[in-house]
Amino acid sequence: MPRQSHKRNARGSADGGFTLLELLIVMAVVALVMGSSVRGFKSLSNSELRAGASHLAGGIRYLFDRASATGRIHRLVIDFDEQKYWAEVSDDRFLMARERETDESRQREKEAIAKEDEETKRKEEDKQNTLGKSYDMAAYRPEEFRPKRARFSGFKELAIKPVALHGPKIASLFTPRLAEMQSSGKGYIYFFPLGQTEPALVHVTDKEGKTFYSLIVHPLTGRVQIQSGYVQPQIQDRYDDEGTRIEP
Repeated sequence: MPRQSHKRNARGSADGGFTLLELLIVMAVVALVMGSSVRGFKSLSNSELRAGASHLAGGIRYLFDRASATGRIHRLVIDFDEQKYWAEVSDDRFLMARERETDESRQREKEAIAKEDEETKRKEEDKQNTLGKSYDMAAYRPEEFRPKRARFSGFKELAIKPVALHGPKIASLFTPRLAEMQSSGKGYIYFFPLGQTEPALVHVTDKEGKTFYSLIVHPLTGRVQIQSGYVQPQIQDRYDDEGTRIEP
């Protein structure tokens, strides 16, 4: 009798545990499930990245067509720090600087605009203060001529509403007027009334900065070519007003 009890306990212990083969099978199944989950997550991330790149490309194409149709200068504003982009329009004459744009030149431009805004505000206040009083001859003194700076204002269109990026992000921008790739502050792509835009290269990436899509903007057609991967810009190349490369 004791021998039979011992055999039942041995069988019970064997039935209640796992053999080496069973453990290997369980580990293989767990690895398979985890691998499928990771691949599914990457697929979802890449899908969001492609969707973000396509949406941005559609906005660029829309602004190209709108500038041609309305005869007004448009621009796409890319805020790298806030990861937002939106559209602006201007009725003023706009001239692009001949010198290549740098961080320093952008800072000087920002300070100059702030100074002009302050002077304009002060003049308006002085004008309001002199209403109903005797004429101030100082107000009629000739001033130094300054070319009018183009003023851009935002507009709301269902086709290109302001976009805030939460998944993918815009990593950098390059156009021939830039001295180097821009990845901070506010960058611009301009669209002109005669059916032209700047040659431009925009890089869109995922949160980790590992996967890239490159948006190549063609100046004469407004077509946006989306390429998988990071396309290096030809920073040393120069282009004329029609987008033709200038030979050194």
